[in-house]
Amino acid sequence: MLSNEQPINNREEDFLNRKHFADHMTSAIKNYEDKNKSSLTIGLYGKWGSGKTSLINMVVESLKEEKGFIILNFEPWLFSDTNQLISNFFKEFAKKINHNANESEDMKSIGTKMEAYASFFEPLTLVPDPTISLTSRAISYVLSWGGKTYKKMGEVYEKDLSTTKKEIEKHLLKLDKKILIIIDDIDRLNNTEIKQIFQLIKSLGNFPNTIYLSSMDKDVVVNALSEVQQGDGNEYLEKIINVPLEIPQLSKSDIHRFLFSKLNEIIKDIDEKDFDQYYWGNIFHSGYKNFFGNIRDVIRYINILRFNHNALKQKVNIIDLIVISAFQVFEPKVYEFLKHNKDLLSGQESDSSYNYSQKSENQKKLREELDNCKEKLQKLNEDSFSSLLQELFLKVNETFSNTHYVGELSDLRKKSKVSSPEYFDAYFSLTLTETLSNYEIKNIINKTSNENDFSSAIVELIKDNRISIFLQRIQDFTREDIPKENFQIIFNVLMNIGDYIPENRNGMFSFGNSLEITRIFYQLYSQLDNENDKYILFKESIEKSRESLYIPCKKVSSFMKEHGEYEKTEEKNDKTISLKHLQELKKILLQKINDWVKYKLLFEHDKALSIMYLWKRIDEENCLKYIKNNIETDEKLLKFLKTFIYYSYSQTMGDYTEKKTRELNYNAIKDFINVETLIADVQTLNNTTLNEEEKFCVETFTGFYENKIIDNDF
Repeated sequence: MLSNEQPINNREEDFLNRKHFADHMTSAIKNYEDKNKSSLTIGLYGKWGSGKTSLINMVVESLKEEKGFIILNFEPWLFSDTNQLISNFFKEFAKKINHNANESEDMKSIGTKMEAYASFFEPLTLVPDPTISLTSRAISYVLSWGGKTYKKMGEVYEKDLSTTKKEIEKHLLKLDKKILIIIDDIDRLNNTEIKQIFQLIKSLGNFPNTIYLSSMDKDVVVNALSEVQQGDGNEYLEKIINVPLEIPQLSKSDIHRFLFSKLNEIIKDIDEKDFDQYYWGNIFHSGYKNFFGNIRDVIRYINILRFNHNALKQKVNIIDLIVISAFQVFEPKVYEFLKHNKDLLSGQESDSSYNYSQKSENQKKLREELDNCKEKLQKLNEDSFSSLLQELFLKVNETFSNTHYVGELSDLRKKSKVSSPEYFDAYFSLTLTETLSNYEIKNIINKTSNENDFSSAIVELIKDNRISIFLQRIQDFTREDIPKENFQIIFNVLMNIGDYIPENRNGMFSFGNSLEITRIFYQLYSQLDNENDKYILFKESIEKSRESLYIPCKKVSSFMKEHGEYEKTEEKNDKTISLKHLQELKKILLQKINDWVKYKLLFEHDKALSIMYLWKRIDEENCLKYIKNNIETDEKLLKFLKTFIYYSYSQTMGDYTEKKTRELNYNAIKDFINVETLIADVQTLNNTTLNEEEKFCVETFTGFYENKIIDNDF
């Protein structure tokens, strides 16, 4: 939850090392002696957020157990009626005295008479100047109130204001206690109320044995007094405050220590290994530390950061969020520039010769925009600003250091950096463009130690339609974050349920999820030096596969190509597995296909054609026999034909979008069956009962057979 940064209540919470100053104040108050027991007024001066209330709380902590003190904490800004401020003060004074009334007869008398004293001020609408005598004031009040006050008051109250005050003073002089009256945050009052408070301290409440400890922003109070007094407010204040105390100015190290304590509160749940100390050191010293000149800066900033962190917890890089939030608070114009220039700032420039001129143009524009930002700086100097942005954004670093980095985008994504295009928007809109955070990815990776847990996680990703993002993003973590002992579980799960993962191939430039799976396999097994270890990964995962057929076929097919078993491929020198192990995998896979087709119709598989081609290459006789025996009914024949539907994509000059065309691979059909034996059955299919896709198959097949359609080149 957000905090309003409440002041500390005791010394244990003192992060700013102010307790020594508080101890000196406490000692001075305890040891204060005056032969006339006159009232003392201490003024504690400091800006908002400088720790005035915290100091007062530490003083109170030390004095509250002292028998020689009664402590009254008066908060004038809690009273909404300006006209009642003074009467409320004396009522609060009376309550505090009455609370201790059983200690002595003098205490009882003080309480009773203080209630009477408060009554004099209840209808007060104008506070007289301190130069007017108390007797004159009393007469003024009596004349304006009629007889109302005396009716209410009884015999004790039938004396004038001056007499009542003197009686209170007489009993106070007999007390062996000092009364500490705390009036905090005087600068929060309006101008008239500020003047009333000081009139109260100077004239109406200047009782013996009392010590006023009042805190304020001196500049605010002086300006207020100058306005209402029509004179020198500082001179007026000096007449009232006997002991002015300026809160010691904090050193930079004190401010930073306070900042660190607040940052630690926010990031306490973050795993230490996810916090890059080296990067943080560069960020802090490159310019981040210069955002903070006082405690007020820290308090303003921490609330914004806490809000942003709560919205994006474990979804973005915490160090980058710390910096972006600082720009949001202290450099709002720069923040707006960053927010609206994603293309200019995120990612990295290509170094290809084709894009060289565009890269130069982009970098020129970036320099110009950052020069404009420098003119808008409010807190940072130009060097700090430039250094910080170079740490945050790869493009800025490349532009000003004349350096090009290779392959950094994966690392930016892995660390959820603001420089990553996938994460940039989140820092400024509090929402992720992606639907899977690095935190979630790492949680799923942690489940790779248990096959059931990892399998369940993958199934949930499929249901949530987030599997494509996961398969792409986990590749940022395969090299360093997955223990080798967990490789087998990843292979087993992806090999087993890979066919249930939607391909999600959109357009001619998309590769699909099956390729992402094979890339994950490669990134894992390429870390193993021993060929047999690689073989075991595939052997065990294919043997255990019960739900999928295409992914195992795809991998075995790729190994066959490495060994030159396809007509148009050359044998590679660097093979993943040996020929002996390849033959073993082919046997395992063939058994897997035979088991599959016993219970399922192969033509119903989304990747039936690819599976059929590999089956034919390994065991042509049984493959063709299966096909011939499973197209005898109209239903199965139509499913067989639909296996050969494919889509082509094209885009020509003047087209804004690509064109998707459905086609039938007639030549591929001829690879599996003699079309002469098939045409009669196809032509006898009843067109009236067919759906649109089935009609397309029948008409296109017949068209090719009758040469009405030009033979395709598939």
